Amino acid sequence: MDPGVQDEVERLRVLVGAFELALGHLFEASPGGSEARARLAADLRELLARTNERQAGSPAAQTYEALLRRLGAAAPDDPSGLGVVPTPEQGLPPVGPGA
Repeated sequence: MDPGVQDEVERLRVLVGAFELALGHLFEASPGGSEARARLAADLRELLARTNERQAGSPAAQTYEALLRRLGAAAPDDPSGLGVVPTPEQGLPPVGPGA
């Protein structure tokens, strides 16, 4: 991978991580946050289903799956096969610059 592209990918990872943390804090701190989290998960599931109809396994589908896992929207034995991955909040150490 081109070093410039690799740098941009790393910057995007850091940015996505920051937004992910901010969303998590908003869900926790806001009245009705659990309802908002559930609505976001439902929207992501719909986007995932539509994307899989056209491009199963695409980067977009993988992103929606990862977001659902990070939201804790899937149980380990979920029939969707998404499962749950550990997050920093659940004990996995953070990675990347500034970690």
